[in-house]
Amino acid sequence: MTTRPLNEIKELEDIKTFVAKLKDENTGADFGLRLAKEADSFGLGMKDYLLLSGAKQSDRGTDGLNVYEKVLAELNLPIRNDFSRGVYLQAASDTFATYSGTRMLFPEVIDDVVRWANRQDQIEKVAPMIANSRTINGVELLSTVVNDDSADRDTYMIAEGANIPVRTIRTSESKVKIYKHGYGIRSTYEFNRRASVDILVPYANRIGRDLELSKVKVATSILVNGDGAYGAAPVVSQSSYNTVTGVTATNGKISWPHLMAWLVARAQAGVPIDTVLMNWDGYIQWLMMFGTAQANAGITSAEALAKVGVNVSQNPSLVNLALAITPVLSSTAPANKLVGYSKGDTLEELIEAGSNIQETERAIRNQTVTVVKTENTGYRLVFGDTRSVFNFNA
Repeated sequence: MTTRPLNEIKELEDIKTFVAKLKDENTGADFGLRLAKEADSFGLGMKDYLLLSGAKQSDRGTDGLNVYEKVLAELNLPIRNDFSRGVYLQAASDTFATYSGTRMLFPEVIDDVVRWANRQDQIEKVAPMIANSRTINGVELLSTVVNDDSADRDTYMIAEGANIPVRTIRTSESKVKIYKHGYGIRSTYEFNRRASVDILVPYANRIGRDLELSKVKVATSILVNGDGAYGAAPVVSQSSYNTVTGVTATNGKISWPHLMAWLVARAQAGVPIDTVLMNWDGYIQWLMMFGTAQANAGITSAEALAKVGVNVSQNPSLVNLALAITPVLSSTAPANKLVGYSKGDTLEELIEAGSNIQETERAIRNQTVTVVKTENTGYRLVFGDTRSVFNFNA
């Protein structure tokens, strides 16, 4: 499926006519399905599609509501209880159960309801791991970046009349592997006729959390093992820096001098680390090292640095190598290892367009309402030399 350019989105008809078509008993389901497919053709969810399509000038009043909010109001689809104004979420359940065409808005309404409800923060998430996320049109090949003239790579200063050093992006024959993440919860007509939409909030929360954990797992695997175009990340042992630091490291415990030596080595190589991926055990050690008192000295690492003349506030260029790093948690990160890389040019997320239309169709056609949160997502490495694994157990 090829994603259409956004400038082809047509202006939405007036709200009342649009809503009347969705509520039509004979053709509402077909109209809702066509609308869902139209939004999907642009790689958009229904909310974003409605926001971009806008409405006729006559519908653009001064009530402060956007088109999506106006549609919800006309369909009597509230996203939270407001008893003082006679608004209750049961009305949304009644709308979805009565008018099948409106079910193409069900995932959007549930997402909005969840935002208003109390929700536990997602601890493991993929956003801090990636440089960029974009929608693709079906198949995408893996690519590599090569230096056309590696002999000229010692400096980026260009002599008069000399050639400009160039890097070429080349595609391989291998494809980016796309995984489907998430799942759905289907509720029956009879259930929704009696239950309020907000009863589904905890289930929607669980769907969102499990989807994110699945994506983190795949992204972690790509960072550590490579994507087919680039190989596995090179591993360095903590003990290899014993000579540099003058300290013998203890296996299984992150050593501050050795960690700093690793970070400095990566910076010297031209690929400074700004993100470090670790599992729960590594995360505990990281927090202990940077945030709590040391068992023997009774002081934090920052205070210990200050005692030897390294002032955290006055020497950011040195200390920020570690203190400014973003620690990222992944349950599937390798044990006793830190995966360090530069976030801005390492991992890209690719979301396949048009991957959710089947779930939308089933929800409209059947006498059910479905909470579906799925993504067809893959990951690829942009550069292969930005990753390094620090093994603190060897």
